[in-house]
Amino acid sequence: MGRLAPIALHLLGGAALAATAGGTAFAQQPTDQTAASPDGDIVVTARRRAESAQNVPIALTALTGPQVSAPGAIGLTQVAQLAPSLQLTATNPRQTNINIRGLGATPAFASLGLEYGVGVYVDQVYYSRPAQSAFDLYDLERVEVLRGPQGTLFGKNTTAGAINITSAEPSFTPSMRAEFSVGNYQSIQARATGTAPITDTVAVRLTITDTTRNDGFQRNVITGDRVHDLHSFGARGQILFKPNERFKLRLIGDYSDLNQDCCTGVTTTIRTTRVDGSALPNNFLQRVARFGYTPLPIDPWSRRIETNRPFFVHLKTYGVTGIADWDLGAATVTSVTGWRKLDYSPATDGDVTGLDIFENAGIHEKQKQFSQEIRLASNGTNRLDYVVGAYYFWQRIDDRIFTIYGPDAALWILGPATVGGSTPSASGQAALNGLFADGAASARTRSYAGFGELTWHLTDTIDLTGGLRYTHEKKDGFFEQVQRGPALAPGDATAQFIRNSFAANIPTFYARTSENNLSGRGTVAWHITSTVMAYATYARGFKSGGLNLNAVAAPRVGTVAKVPLVIAPEKVQMIEAGLKTQFFDRRLTLNLAAFTERVRNYQSQQFDVAAAQTAYIANVGTVRSRGFEVDANVRPMRGLNLFASAAYTDASYRSFRNAPCPVEYLGLQTVCDLSGRRLPGVSRYSASAGGEYAADIGSDEQLYVNGDYSYRSSFYTTYNLAADSLAKGYGITNMRLGLRRSGGGWDVSVFARNLFNTHYVSIINPSAFNTGQSTAILGDPRTYGMTLKVSM
Repeated sequence: MGRLAPIALHLLGGAALAATAGGTAFAQQPTDQTAASPDGDIVVTARRRAESAQNVPIALTALTGPQVSAPGAIGLTQVAQLAPSLQLTATNPRQTNINIRGLGATPAFASLGLEYGVGVYVDQVYYSRPAQSAFDLYDLERVEVLRGPQGTLFGKNTTAGAINITSAEPSFTPSMRAEFSVGNYQSIQARATGTAPITDTVAVRLTITDTTRNDGFQRNVITGDRVHDLHSFGARGQILFKPNERFKLRLIGDYSDLNQDCCTGVTTTIRTTRVDGSALPNNFLQRVARFGYTPLPIDPWSRRIETNRPFFVHLKTYGVTGIADWDLGAATVTSVTGWRKLDYSPATDGDVTGLDIFENAGIHEKQKQFSQEIRLASNGTNRLDYVVGAYYFWQRIDDRIFTIYGPDAALWILGPATVGGSTPSASGQAALNGLFADGAASARTRSYAGFGELTWHLTDTIDLTGGLRYTHEKKDGFFEQVQRGPALAPGDATAQFIRNSFAANIPTFYARTSENNLSGRGTVAWHITSTVMAYATYARGFKSGGLNLNAVAAPRVGTVAKVPLVIAPEKVQMIEAGLKTQFFDRRLTLNLAAFTERVRNYQSQQFDVAAAQTAYIANVGTVRSRGFEVDANVRPMRGLNLFASAAYTDASYRSFRNAPCPVEYLGLQTVCDLSGRRLPGVSRYSASAGGEYAADIGSDEQLYVNGDYSYRSSFYTTYNLAADSLAKGYGITNMRLGLRRSGGGWDVSVFARNLFNTHYVSIINPSAFNTGQSTAILGDPRTYGMTLKVSM
């Protein structure tokens, strides 16, 4: 908080600060931050024009700014709790995977040669790396979660869906809001925003956020320190130039800085047997016995770890966006220009023990991107409504990939020099102690597209919509690796052979791909009444091919690389039918959707655990996702708003006959047939529900309580469905109780997130070297606190 408090006080007039609710407001109900249509629905831009969410023939979840700006929640965490079809799994901010309807990304480690199937857009700019969304979702107008292929209008690789985030823009009416929150785990959060006119044609807005959690969720028993803390600072400044009613230019600059002593997993399983009941060879317990080392007992919910090396992540993102709208009368021209940069620096004690197997490991990533989009969209409602446009995207990612082995690596990995011994061979120790695999990779992407969508109002009740997108995309990149380490004794060929096995010198090699694709969708919508609409959609989506720029894909003399350099593009077909309804003077909203999606050449993120974990990507054949979704909102009486959403998702591999087997098959078979089994990273059943009740207790005061509950059934977190990677189902409850001035001005409340301290995990990963150990990144425990908010 030290950085924000003086800044906020100086720039925003010393306002008292307050924090937002621990729960959620009524889903899809407009607030002071959300534009509303005349019938009270949220206005969305899912079709690149402002219209009521209820009139859009797309399955979507629309959330208001206050709903997603929960205290201490950074990134898309709260969005995923309120949108059942959206699921996140994360090892750290860089390795965050986003799924919609079970599609988008396989839980694993991030790859620089692959984009994800769920596109994240902030103020109409595509964010190509999930880590770019790890900022405080404060001062937003809305968040839209669009389900199914959205490639026609949301251009880059949105085969599974899109998350469309819109920040609040400057206003010519001066206003200010500020918040302050304190809670357990020594957490302090301060957030403030203010807007004002500078001249009759220029207005500005400044938003600043700062979140600190000094007492982390875990304890390192070796150092005694609390870890998994949080330090996040963000700023967004905007200038709005509006010389007349026909033209406006909005310039946005943002900066985000995230620091955490994380993300180290806790042990959830130590496997000692294989599927046939036989002993797992060279398992974790046998390895620690060589050292006379006793690991912590398996008790993940004690939240204790035992790492003896520093670990942290530092993520910095920033960028500039320019949005120009010129109303020509019959149509509006929109130009969206975006430039962004990301810098991610980690340190990782990769063995998750008190031993020195790894001294450090990780990927230092630098990314920059530029995009330009121009659109022409018809205004009003005509017999023919249209959107046409062109899009350009450029990106470069540079990775420094490093693994440094420690003094315990030889005994752990290679075993003792003699059977039953406790010391490694001299050559093994010389080879691995201090060995440094120093890799570098770089990837560039250039994408060009032209698109258009036309809606023909065939009759007063029937609309026909068709859209096409032509994409030309190129990717190229390289990888190289240098072997470093202490000098070996002259003539020690054994030591050199071992080094080459774990950190070979790999000369620079290159990979590239180029693709052209025509995709699109067609929709028929029937407005049965003014408040009931049925629709059906057929859509085709496309995600460009990927590059494997890592050691496992390196060309080898006389042998075949483990994985291909280039993988094929992913193509999806979807059929969706839905019903959007409102009854009882729009007090009840009930939306239904049924879908089936089939993806050919599904791009799976995978990793090699036979040595130090190395991520790569591969096509796994065909996958399918089908299911049902329901969203409901009801206002049964004054002051009471309720919502509920649920999804059933049957997502499975239809053809994956050559999957690398998980560790429980070690030594028995190497290839497993996963055809017909469920996809990882998706719960079959998911739901959320909640609401708010507010009662007047005076002429200007309201006492209120609100909350939300979210549930997800079990899901696998590894691509090969390892038995120990099955995460149990869980439910989370958030609550808030407060007193506020009914017309605005101040709000004081107490909140609790994960009220019942539910135990749940984000992801479970197998440890390197096929030891049988699995570790998990745990979900947050119960947090609670008090908030104060003022506005004027």
